[in-house]
Amino acid sequence: MSEAYPKVVYDEKSDVLYIIIRNGVEEGFIELAPNINLELDNSGKVIGIEILNASKVFKKIEKPLELIKTLKK
Repeated sequence: MSEAYPKVVYDEKSDVLYIIIRNGVEEGFIELAPNINLELDNSGKVIGIEILNASKVFKKIEKPLELIKTLKK
């Protein structure tokens, strides 16, 4: 059985939100904006989106952690 994508993973300790688009090993990234990166595989294809300091990026949302948890479902 293959895994369903995209996947959302939030690391509360490091405050990083990952949106995994497809399986692969990160070989590089493109910074889209401060704290927001596109992760690329060895052929330059996008494998995910990384949001650093996620709680600050989503700070305008009343309850950012609750939003992140709903994305994971």
